[in-house]
Amino acid sequence: MTINNLAKATGKSAQFLMNHISRYGLTKTKTFSAGYAVLFRKLIALSLCAVPQKEIETLLMREKNLLSLLKADSLTDAQTWFEDLCVPDSGPTRLLLSGYDLGHSVTANGVQTALDFANREPELFSSREMGSDVLRVLRLYAETHSAVRKRMREERKVLAMSLKWARQVCRTPAGGA
Repeated sequence: MTINNLAKATGKSAQFLMNHISRYGLTKTKTFSAGYAVLFRKLIALSLCAVPQKEIETLLMREKNLLSLLKADSLTDAQTWFEDLCVPDSGPTRLLLSGYDLGHSVTANGVQTALDFANREPELFSSREMGSDVLRVLRLYAETHSAVRKRMREERKVLAMSLKWARQVCRTPAGGA
């Protein structure tokens, strides 16, 4: 889809989307996948839930890093691999932004690694030797994930009251404009 189609799918302007692509360091492209739209809807929702931009950036960075360590980036050669794999699904076994199913709780004490789906040149050092321990990254992600979910829970009542007020304000009077 084009940037204008993405704007319609997310309810935001093309300029807003372009600014946020840069702000969050998302992959710049001329065509956007349905997953890209899902990711944007989630980023917008987090902003509406008063999650600070820095926290959203941290969540995004940690999620991408975790998925790279789990070799999810090897499922496709596309530069937009992360944005493309995003799905609207959520739950205790799914990552918050991508909706990727870990197959166990985000707060679990173990992960299944080395599921590389692409042929790659072998690394000189293992991920652990280079300081990219998947379990360590999962724990960091879980901390951020929990903090973001806490903010979202706290904001639900405020959002519900705001929507109720918006419905009252925007209600069309009987027989009027």
